[in-house]
Amino acid sequence: MIKKELHLEADNEQEAANGRLSCFVDISRSSVELLKVTEKFKAVEFISWQFPYSETDAVWCNRVSDILEDVPFKTAAGNSNCNFSIHDEKFVLIPEVLFSETDMQQQLNFLFPSANDAFTETQKMSNTDIVGIFSIPGTLGTALNGSVTSSFLNWINSNLGNTAGIKAVLVLGEKRFSLTITREGKLLFTNWFGYSQPDDVLYFLMASLEALNILHSDVTFNLGGRVDKNDDTFNMLTRFIPKVSFLKRPKNLTYSYSLSQLPEHRFPFIFAAACA
Repeated sequence: MIKKELHLEADNEQEAANGRLSCFVDISRSSVELLKVTEKFKAVEFISWQFPYSETDAVWCNRVSDILEDVPFKTAAGNSNCNFSIHDEKFVLIPEVLFSETDMQQQLNFLFPSANDAFTETQKMSNTDIVGIFSIPGTLGTALNGSVTSSFLNWINSNLGNTAGIKAVLVLGEKRFSLTITREGKLLFTNWFGYSQPDDVLYFLMASLEALNILHSDVTFNLGGRVDKNDDTFNMLTRFIPKVSFLKRPKNLTYSYSLSQLPEHRFPFIFAAACA
């Protein structure tokens, strides 16, 4: 049920010395990813464990705990302090002027009713006047000592700023994909959608653009996550969209040669967490 999908190791033993590394661990409902970064901001090792998509929090927590408590994960993490993050669809964005700690639980529960033991966290986005609110199941929050960031919010923040024109970024997971749309570097829209076939991705994309009164011909599209050139989803999108390219990794990190085997668009959220 749980399998190690990828393990790209450091190029040499000196790079892998535990005392010089930071360890970033990003958790989704179908994976746990681990990235090691040196003090000189070089990414040197990457591991991904995959498991079936977990609809319920209880199943999700059990599968993540099985990985975190297993010998391979503990061996990989070594003596490094792990910086934990999650990317999940349970979040809301609130303008900073309207944000209130008193009301934040109610604002989150309006869309995503949570269990009584759930951890509710906030995260200020430095490139805009927005505060993100997100939820972590209680069991998972306890296992991670309650110190967790949202890699998805970090990733959105990294996409804001000096970007010309209208840009849409789709990041596909196993059963859900995120769609984020910006205009001149400012956030217009972000959401997660469930999908089971490529037609679903195209439908939700076009419906979102129509709701924003944006012509698809005016948009630059980037793809990330579980999508590759000439697969069914890529072919469906490029039939209707003229300007499609894949995401690139952050330029404020350098990368060990071993990570060249990793498609740059494949795991955007953990690299955003490492750069936050």
